[in-house]
Amino acid sequence: CGSNCCVVHCTPSSRAHGDMDKASVLLIVFAVLAAGASGQWLARTPQLPLALGEVASAVLGSSLLVVGQGGTNTCSLPLSSSSPTPLWNCGLAVRPFAGNHHVAVAPDANTLWLVGGFGSGAEGKVQIYNTISNSWSSFSLPAGFGGSLSAVLMNGILFFCGGISASITINTCGRYLLATAAFSSVPNMPVGVNHAAFATGGARIFVVGGRDGANVPSAGFNHLQIYTLSTNTWTSSSQPGSTLAPLPQARGGMGTGLYINGEVYVIGGETPLSSANPPTNGVYVRMDIYNPVTNSWRRGTDLPFGMHGFYPVYDSASGNLYVVAGGVRVGSSTSSTFIAINIPKPTTTTTTTTSSVNQVTDSPSTPSGPTDSPATDSPSMSRRSLNVVTAASSSSASHTSMRTPLLVVGACIAVVASVSLAILALHRRRD
Repeated sequence: CGSNCCVVHCTPSSRAHGDMDKASVLLIVFAVLAAGASGQWLARTPQLPLALGEVASAVLGSSLLVVGQGGTNTCSLPLSSSSPTPLWNCGLAVRPFAGNHHVAVAPDANTLWLVGGFGSGAEGKVQIYNTISNSWSSFSLPAGFGGSLSAVLMNGILFFCGGISASITINTCGRYLLATAAFSSVPNMPVGVNHAAFATGGARIFVVGGRDGANVPSAGFNHLQIYTLSTNTWTSSSQPGSTLAPLPQARGGMGTGLYINGEVYVIGGETPLSSANPPTNGVYVRMDIYNPVTNSWRRGTDLPFGMHGFYPVYDSASGNLYVVAGGVRVGSSTSSTFIAINIPKPTTTTTTTTSSVNQVTDSPSTPSGPTDSPATDSPSMSRRSLNVVTAASSSSASHTSMRTPLLVVGACIAVVASVSLAILALHRRRD
């Protein structure tokens, strides 16, 4: 299978000794290959050398950075490298307040800001990493802000809202003007939330889902809350008479949202196992995508397994959406996951978004920081029989677009289907 060779470990079937039907294994392998060829989630190499949870990530220039719970490390991976085997460097300078539940924003290609957090004094702090000097500095937010808040950079301003302070979820908001280092107030968000997804397109802030209370898993909200910079006002699907479309599946724990091609991506999340109809391990595989033009949601390509406490990032240069580390079960959980999916980068520079609520122009920017079908969280058919799927890619495939010409993909799928059916028929005759 060339540069997208896959290793598939299957869950045991009901047959004696746990042996899976050979034809079923082949069908699964072919299904995974076909899915990978058409731009589905693929495992990336090299894997993160340590397990982290409640992470914060960012693409800075041509590098991917990640920090999180489970280590004080600052890790970096070059996304474009002449080396055939680029490696993670987790020996960079340690952040001064090595907590967790930070929000990552990038003012420029050489600077990472971690906003808020829990533990080690990270509450209400902004920690600044400079990639050139490999050094950290910090300053404090106004009193009353803690961690797991929503924060974005928009037009040279850091906006921050909600989160948990002293074990209480707040709806307070503020902003920090980078040019003058001055703080000022912003109207409170309609519903205070923590562990929400959030994103901006340059003119509005979208805060999606989230939950209430202290820093423990709880059933989340389905609210869509939008702050408009030009009017300095909030609207929310929770308000009486609102026409904003709420998130199809209420939840929190998604990490950041992503603004890609004029749409808002909300991925994964968690809910207590005591909730009504919880997903496997209490974590969601869902990818929900909001279109501000049509004020509607659609279902995207689900994660290969449920996750929470991760921090998806989008590299506009390659069109790849990366997920590094995060929890794989509700509550405290870590992993060394490294997966990606290709989403073609925007071909235009401006998207005009119009809805029945307002008319705003959002200019696509580097994401700041994730159905029309029922709100279920069942993986696709091919994934139900899989335990682990990994993809070993060549250097060029590992760090460039995963796009494949449609005609080639169609031909491959046709061949795969024909061979699979022939093998299945032969196997059944032998039985």
